Amino acid sequence: MTRTAMLSFLFWQLIILSANPYLTDAAGGGWQLLQKCIGVSAMHMQLLNNDRVVIFDRTDFGASNLSLPNGKCRNDPNDQALKVDCTAHSAEYNVATNTFRALFVQTDTWCSSGAVMPNGTLIQTGGSNDGDQNVRIFKPCPRCDWIEMSNALAARRWYATNHILPNGRIIIIGGRRQFNYEFYPKSNDAPNAYSLPFLVQTNDPNIENNLYPFVFLNVDGNLFIFANNRAILLDYANNIVVKTYPQIPGGDPRSYPSTGSAVLLPLMNLEAQSVEAEVLVCGGAPNGSYTKATKGNFVSALNTCARIKITDRSPQWVMETMPTPRVMGDMTLLPNGNVLIINGAANGSAGWESARNPVLNPVIYRPNNALGSRFRVTKPDYHTPNVPIPRQSYFEMVEYSLAVAILKAATYSLMCFTQQN
Repeated sequence: MTRTAMLSFLFWQLIILSANPYLTDAAGGGWQLLQKCIGVSAMHMQLLNNDRVVIFDRTDFGASNLSLPNGKCRNDPNDQALKVDCTAHSAEYNVATNTFRALFVQTDTWCSSGAVMPNGTLIQTGGSNDGDQNVRIFKPCPRCDWIEMSNALAARRWYATNHILPNGRIIIIGGRRQFNYEFYPKSNDAPNAYSLPFLVQTNDPNIENNLYPFVFLNVDGNLFIFANNRAILLDYANNIVVKTYPQIPGGDPRSYPSTGSAVLLPLMNLEAQSVEAEVLVCGGAPNGSYTKATKGNFVSALNTCARIKITDRSPQWVMETMPTPRVMGDMTLLPNGNVLIINGAANGSAGWESARNPVLNPVIYRPNNALGSRFRVTKPDYHTPNVPIPRQSYFEMVEYSLAVAILKAATYSLMCFTQQN
């Protein structure tokens, strides 16, 4: 792949619209209730290229509040809650019409992982229980539903990370007790899985702290992989670590269950001789937080962000302080180049009832501001997944709003954060 093609791929992956004069800061934004009930809790959510959002939840926690159409039922002898379940655990939300329909997901998607193919097809892999080695396919068409392939993965994948590659394939990295990676679709002349010792090195005994690793494609075609408190640059085609990055100062973990969040910041110098790429990692929990939380001691989450130029010859982390501690936060790139930091708790860690004091105020991070003036606190919300959505068409860039589709986990409500003109 040429350097130009690689940069083009990264450009569209990041949706860099910062040069658009129609886009301004989100100071005038507000919350708008679109649906009081969609019936499915959004553990996972993905925007597709037809302006529809696919929503899905774990299947082993009992019935949802959305029935499957035409008397359909899911018969699953391995389900841990309902062997026969006539409710949907997935839905498709139509952004343009503010409507939704039930989808049929067959096995447990709890803490699965996914990526979107170049043709717009969502590939969701792994999960829990009977779904941990399966591949699910959802194509963006008006009446499409989930297609599922059993045992299509080389290994069980729970809390893994997927990333689309320039050649159109997907790499699937890690997961619980899986210190390796694999590709989808499979190649007949390649091993099913490749060992990745870095995942062994970052595994804290009995706690892990390296699940759902942060993965980004670098401008040189290699993969930046962050787990626990450090990162590598991986030549995935040859299974060679080409660079080892320094540990984040302080050494505290940023990966599940000490869950922080990360983004690859917008590439602002695409015409330069040497293109810089920067990664921002925010939040997490101090060492020992998960164990302490299981005993009722919910220590303060991390209030720091670490930023690094991954393309530098001798890269170093630059530390910044957020307005509040945050574990289990999410970060989303906005079309104007800023970063939305949302969700999470101020104390504890990820895991079952292991956190306290929800952080209700999202924060805008402005990467181009001077150090010390990059954070701005915004209006409060409730813990939710989020994706940027277009106002009209995904490809009509001037019509992009600063929008975030919000699925209210507690009330099953769909909400949207929009920029006022």
